[in-house]
Amino acid sequence: MNKAATRALVTGGSGGIGAAICRRLGAAGHFVYVHAHRGTAAAAAIVNDIVSAGGQAAAVHFDLTDADSTRTAVEKLLEEGAVQVLVNNAGIHDDAVFPGMSAEQWHRVID
Repeated sequence: MNKAATRALVTGGSGGIGAAICRRLGAAGHFVYVHAHRGTAAAAAIVNDIVSAGGQAAAVHFDLTDADSTRTAVEKLLEEGAVQVLVNNAGIHDDAVFPGMSAEQWHRVID
């Protein structure tokens, strides 16, 4: 990794919107951490796209709803240096409109 590059972490980077954000940040010269929880193959493909285009990137995998897992992963990233850009893009959709959501659905979406 180029130490001079601004480091960016995009949560949910393996999804459609997150992938577009990652590719744009990579094209702008940032070192991009492409986060995934379940989409590990997609994150690897996005990293490959960024690197093939001359950028710098790495995939990171952890569950944002697990505080300990998240803390461990972020602390590891910070050992390599500060992350200057954070895009909180991760999220899920639970097929229900708000008034029809169960408490369990609501908490899954919010978490």
